[in-house]
Amino acid sequence: MRFVLGLLIGFAIGFGGAILFAPDKRKPVESGWPPHAAEPSAPGGANHRDAGALRGALEGLRERLNEALGEARTASRQAEKDMMARYHKMAGKTPPPASEK
Repeated sequence: MRFVLGLLIGFAIGFGGAILFAPDKRKPVESGWPPHAAEPSAPGGANHRDAGALRGALEGLRERLNEALGEARTASRQAEKDMMARYHKMAGKTPPPASEK
């Protein structure tokens, strides 16, 4: 019984220490995907056309996804501005000065 209690107390102390001394969160990356690095061609007579087509499709998909994420961020910022304006209008408060980001 003492072993089980000691084990539970040890886990509780370890978990508490991990929570208290956890490193700070990193700032989220705004650019989306990392830039594509050109890879050397595959040796041994691999089928380059299939790999090139797949790579091209993935790059096109990555570009479309980055564009969609950019549009979503812009729409989110605009919606937040609109909601804050409606809130200040309904609450009868003067809106704070607009800060450009």
